[in-house]
Amino acid sequence: MKATDTFRHPAYRHNCAQALAFKYHADLGLSPEQALEKFADLAAGRAPGGLCGALFAAQQILPSKADEVTKAFADKTDGYLTCKALKGEGRVPCPLCVDLADSVVERLKE
Repeated sequence: MKATDTFRHPAYRHNCAQALAFKYHADLGLSPEQALEKFADLAAGRAPGGLCGALFAAQQILPSKADEVTKAFADKTDGYLTCKALKGEGRVPCPLCVDLADSVVERLKE
């Protein structure tokens, strides 16, 4: 399963942070329900510092590699990290951010 499979999907309606948290709930030490609740308010620029919710969730999934996660994400988004910048100047759509954060986690988990 990819994180984008549940992002805004009618059967799930997960936000960007929830989509990552749901997929990697075990890595977070949470049940699926706990992960969804914990990340419910961390989308649409509401993650700390206005970060992309998917990026923030990826950092939480791999806290010991948070800097690597951020760098890998930034390398693919021309340095844009906040929701506002990604949607505005960067013109990076949310589904792409979710897919990118998911692929970064997959790669760095190995």
